[in-house]
Amino acid sequence: MNEITRIYYYKFVGQDKRKAKERIRDLFVLGCLTALRYSDYSTLTKENFQGDYLVKRTKKTNVDVKVPLHDYVKEIFAKYSGRIPNGLCIQYVNKYLKVIMKEIGLNDLITYSFTKGGKLITVTRKKWELISSHTARRSAATNMYLTGRMKTLEIMRLTGHRTEQNFFKYIRLTNDDTARSISGDMFFKK
Repeated sequence: MNEITRIYYYKFVGQDKRKAKERIRDLFVLGCLTALRYSDYSTLTKENFQGDYLVKRTKKTNVDVKVPLHDYVKEIFAKYSGRIPNGLCIQYVNKYLKVIMKEIGLNDLITYSFTKGGKLITVTRKKWELISSHTARRSAATNMYLTGRMKTLEIMRLTGHRTEQNFFKYIRLTNDDTARSISGDMFFKK
């Protein structure tokens, strides 16, 4: 969550595409705090904001979701006078997210592996190179899980995952995430 706060409060320097960067950043933060897909969080209207909840019928699965509003989401909603920045094609957003995240300084090295043609390939990249609009949804699900205060099935209702197996593949917990999550458990105390 600290990283989302860092992104949310980042002040863009200079005037070069500053407003566009702010709009894209704000959209990304919306995704990070609602677990919606880009096709859903980029088409929000003031009708979707009902009291302290965001209510939306999802485009892909045609399911109604009701998400409690985080304070940042309320602030973004107010910033744009009840109109969420829209009209941005996903390719443009994904291109500029990388520029934005590089400017913010998300330079942690991320190593991941995949199989191609029967060979295991390991790649290391800077975090900003890997961020896309979909990262917001995955981050939301992962952060909700890591708080330890939400039941897995509750998060799955928001994300639309039907099995825990698929959900856990989706959130991609690192060894550090797991260690931090369980470190306070009584098992590890005297």
